[in-house]
Amino acid sequence: MNSRSHYFLNLVEQLARQCKNGLPGHGGHSEDAISNTIDTVEQLTSRMAQGEDSAAQGQALISQIIAHFPDIAAIMHRDLLWCFGGDCLHFLSDDELARYQQLEERYYEDCGAEDSAETGLYRDLRAKVFGMH
Repeated sequence: MNSRSHYFLNLVEQLARQCKNGLPGHGGHSEDAISNTIDTVEQLTSRMAQGEDSAAQGQALISQIIAHFPDIAAIMHRDLLWCFGGDCLHFLSDDELARYQQLEERYYEDCGAEDSAETGLYRDLRAKVFGMH
């Protein structure tokens, strides 16, 4: 698993923890709906950890969270919107989209096939592109 994939897997694992902690007992939603959301994020985590294609499932989950659980959406990492793409991109500003595009271009130019998860290259490159270093 390269550092890019590892970075996004960590964010989905963080989202899974946020859902497990924040959704049970959530007003306005049935326990089944909450349980299904938690199950879906756990399945997504598992698929990503195994290197399986998870874009469609991720898009559906993120859209569901934004539509039905705004308190979770508010604390969810915005990089997940970029990670899953599709309809999720509508929630990013033009400036964010430009920065993510720049990040991807730099990542594939600088790191390419030599990237490994342990180096943290993607995370460090993201910090530079987004002006955090």
